[in-house]
Amino acid sequence: MGLIEDKALVEAALFVSGRPLSLKELSKALGIRSLDYLEKLIELIAAEYEERKSAVEVVRVLGDKYVMQVKAEYSQRVVHLMPQPELRTGELKTLALIAYLQPIEQSKIVKLRGSHVYEHIKKLREMGLVYAEPYERTVLLGTTPKFAELYGFPENDPAIIKEAFGKVVHAEYRDLIAKLEGEPGDQTEAE
Repeated sequence: MGLIEDKALVEAALFVSGRPLSLKELSKALGIRSLDYLEKLIELIAAEYEERKSAVEVVRVLGDKYVMQVKAEYSQRVVHLMPQPELRTGELKTLALIAYLQPIEQSKIVKLRGSHVYEHIKKLREMGLVYAEPYERTVLLGTTPKFAELYGFPENDPAIIKEAFGKVVHAEYRDLIAKLEGEPGDQTEAE
């Protein structure tokens, strides 16, 4: 294959994947062995989108992966058209709270939402969207790189995620969160 065909193949792979792909993943999937060559192809594609002032961009995310995505200035206007993961409303609310308050003790999420969240957390963990690590007599919950990837964050940085979820979460749980954040010895704020 020539340069034009290789570039088109990489562009097609980034488009259909719907998620960030590493150079190694692209190399294996497309049969292009040179990672340097692949990176140059991606740079060419990204430059072409930028040059024509497209609403779509190709960017490097999560350290060593590349993704084709809608630019931020357009995404808010079309977000309602995006396919969503198969999560019910309650599960999404639980996920939003975890994202906003991370790292957060599971027991505190239960205080906010009720005992039914144990099932939500189980599903979110199975989907790889949240982690749980032992902490005293409970577990600490937080988001994973897969969460960041799915929801378009450049990295799984709790500070960035908290800022993005702040307005949504505070609107619904303002009083309860104020109570949780005011507890002595509380460790819900990301450092």
